[in-house]
Formats: sequence, C-alpha cells, structure tokens
Amino acid sequence: LHPTTHFNKNQLSKKDKARCRACVEQSVQAEESARSSSKQQRLEEIRRKIKEAESKGNVQERLKYESQLSALEAEHVTGLKPVVMGRGGRGGRGSWRGRGRGRK
Repeated sequence: LHPTTHFNKNQLSKKDKARCRACVEQSVQAEESARSSSKQQRLEEIRRKIKEAESKGNVQERLKYESQLSALEAEHVTGLKPVVMGRGGRGGRGSWRGRGRGRK
C-alpha cells in the first residue's frame, strides 16, 4: 500500500476504499474518455437515424432527431445539458386576480 502522503483527506477518511491521488486521476481520465466515446456514438447514431428518416420522407421523425442532434451538439459546445422547462402556460398556481388582499 501507499504511504498516507499519497492520499488526500477525503480519501483517507474512506479507510478500506481509499484510493491514492494517482489512482483517482487515472479513473477520472478513464471515465472522461468513456464518456466522450459514448457521446460520439450517440451523435453518429442520431445522424444515421436522420438519414433514414430523410429517405423515408418522414418529416416528423426527421424533426425529432434533428432537435436531439442540436441538443447534443449544444451540450458538446457549452458543456450544459438541455433543461426541460415547466409545463408552460400562464399563472402557475392560480392567477393574481384570484388572490384577495385579505381584508377583514
């Protein structure tokens, strides 16, 4: 095993499951490479589906895959995942008109 100087404080507190700094960095790099390869596979898969939809002439399906592709590309550029907003509409929990001033 490694001496305690090779560990940071968080890892030392894990006792049996502690990993040295080099091991942590190595696993982070492995995760990052796996993540980037899976993103590339997903992009290629969506591009293939777009071509299939174009050949079939299915506009609805093509639009669906085009929007997925643009979301993935935007995530790649910005590093932010797309956020699904609320259910839309107006008001939310009732309109402002329905709330009185609480007069006595």
